[in-house]
Amino acid sequence: MSTRRLSVVQWVGVVVAPLAWAAQHVVGYGVGEARCEVGGLHWGIGYDTWQLAIMSAAALLVLASEAAAIHVFLATRETNYGDGPPGAGRWGGATPYTRLHFFATAAMVANVLFFTVVLMDGLLSTFASLCAQS
Repeated sequence: MSTRRLSVVQWVGVVVAPLAWAAQHVVGYGVGEARCEVGGLHWGIGYDTWQLAIMSAAALLVLASEAAAIHVFLATRETNYGDGPPGAGRWGGATPYTRLHFFATAAMVANVLFFTVVLMDGLLSTFASLCAQS
């Protein structure tokens, strides 16, 4: 696979999971507001169903992000961090895979954490009491 394609896949592995969690959190909050406000009471919003559906969609995106990070990690596993810059005849003037490998490693760890946060956000929102006065 070319360095350019690996770079695009690497950014999918880094960026998709946090965006999926942020979207899940914002949309889930909006569903809760619509369910609890006076104007939304007549809509009959199935809050638990919406929260679980939003959580499932976000979890699938995080798993896809993890798959992208693992793909880049495996494609660049032969990386030698002591290779130095591409100049001076190394790598034939091409960019080495060290940056891709580093970000893929960080994304694999972060995506596991984001998957946990997505599950906690969705499940705890489902089982918590809703529309209670503080």
